[in-house]
Amino acid sequence: MTTGSHRPENTEETFGEWLSRELIARGYDLRERGGGRRAFADKAGLGAAIISRVLRDTAVPDIKTCGKIARALGIKTGPVLVRAGHLPADELPTGTTPANISQRDALAALGVHTNEDSTAVLALIRALNSRREP
Repeated sequence: MTTGSHRPENTEETFGEWLSRELIARGYDLRERGGGRRAFADKAGLGAAIISRVLRDTAVPDIKTCGKIARALGIKTGPVLVRAGHLPADELPTGTTPANISQRDALAALGVHTNEDSTAVLALIRALNSRREP
């Protein structure tokens, strides 16, 4: 973990701002007594103090911590490493078709993070598929 905030190239957001946005979108309450910071820290296998420092932009997570954050968010590690400034964005693969994406990853990529929204999106997809001509 390094001290200080980091603003990756071509972005207006710091790592802490990005992580806060991602956690709030997934339903974590980040208010002082909301419990979301500790809940996410536990899910990631990290100390609550580490998550708190990252969210306040007083520290940038190291590579190992980025991996734990990515797994807890259910996303690939590469984009998290880019956000933290450990990897340039042009180092990531840019294939046009993802290989074997899970349903959870697909919903997350669409910005769907709650169970209620997931159920609605999947019901819509099923309805659209049932209307297709054989």
